[in-house]
Amino acid sequence: MQFFIKGYLISMLAGLISLVANQALAVTGPGATMKNSYPQDNSCLSTSSYGGIINNCAYSVQVIGTLQLSTGSHPTSVSIYGNNSSCQTLSINGVGNAAFVGSIIYTTSGPKVWQTLNLGNLYVYDGTGPIFLCSLETGGIIGNFTVN
Repeated sequence: MQFFIKGYLISMLAGLISLVANQALAVTGPGATMKNSYPQDNSCLSTSSYGGIINNCAYSVQVIGTLQLSTGSHPTSVSIYGNNSSCQTLSINGVGNAAFVGSIIYTTSGPKVWQTLNLGNLYVYDGTGPIFLCSLETGGIIGNFTVN
């Protein structure tokens, strides 16, 4: 019985370590959070001194940003360094389904420069915030999400 309990506890600990190791790289600022969608990308992503995510992977990665906002319509934008990248907005209503999915806005073609992608007006429902989905190219940096 004692061997079984020790084995069970070791198994639980290994599962917890695995869960912690597979967490996405997250950058949190005042009222905003950015993270990558897939934890396997953690090894080739890094954070910048100003609170952004840098893609050092040899492939594009998906980055998710969330903000806490009041109910209503808000103009949205994303600061992004790169080309061959894109972003779109999503708002969730109170029952968990997508109430609004914005159009995909692409960056201009190279060379890489900081760009502000104006993602249009997003309606935020009570108790939810906007979600930004961005495809970030190799060497690209995503900075801050802004909403008025």
